[in-house]
Amino acid sequence: MYEMDFAKVGQKMKRLRMDLGVTQEKVANDLQCTIAFVSNVENNRAKLNLRVLLYYADLCHVPVDLILDAGRPEEAQHTPGEQQTAELLRLFQTFTPEEQAKLIRIMKIWQSKSE
Repeated sequence: MYEMDFAKVGQKMKRLRMDLGVTQEKVANDLQCTIAFVSNVENNRAKLNLRVLLYYADLCHVPVDLILDAGRPEEAQHTPGEQQTAELLRLFQTFTPEEQAKLIRIMKIWQSKSE
C-alpha cells in the first residue's frame, strides 16, 4: 500500500479550479463554508473530505480518480491512456448537448476514415 500525498491532491484541485476561472469565493459559497477553509483544503492545511472532493470533481467535470491520481506515487497512477480518456471526458462535458452531438458525429466520421 502507499501513502496518499494530499498536498498534491490539493494542488490538483486548485489547478483544475483555476483552469476553469472559478474563484475560491464561488467554491465557498457553493459548499457553504469559508474562503479560508477552501484555501486550507487546497493548500493541505485542512483535511479533504468526501463532500469537497466530490464537489471539485463535479465542478471540474472530472472523475474523482483524476484528482486523487495526483496524490498517488507514480507507479500507482493511471496510465497515460486512462488520463487522456479522463481529460477527454472532462472537456466533452463542458460542451452543450448540441455541441456534444456534433462532436460525436465528427468522431464517427473520423473513425470511419481511419478504418
